[in-house]
Amino acid sequence: MKKFDELMSVSSEIENITPEEAKKKLNDPNVQFIDVRDKESFSKETIGNAIHMDRGLLEFYLAEGSPIENDIVKNNPDKEYVVFCGVGGQGTLATKTMKDMGVKNVKNISGGMAEWKKIKD
Repeated sequence: MKKFDELMSVSSEIENITPEEAKKKLNDPNVQFIDVRDKESFSKETIGNAIHMDRGLLEFYLAEGSPIENDIVKNNPDKEYVVFCGVGGQGTLATKTMKDMGVKNVKNISGGMAEWKKIKD
């Protein structure tokens, strides 16, 4: 069985940004925030213009020809995507998945919503 540290080692294969760096991108029309937390967490609060893409279905949202393929990502391949979750783990894995599936410009917010809440005001 893989250990947690091994699982999270993919963090070195993706681009991570700080919440402060993410905040500077909030009003940029070329940036789309993606919340990979569960639907309930997303409905309670999220970041800026974030769309919800549940981590468990991420590959289906991204796969060409999938019945639930996400039009925003499909139709905007040159946008920058900023991914986040609750504390950073799911966001890290989701960012790696998106990169592996061909999304060119994707970044993860280090520490997710937990770190975002510390700087959001």
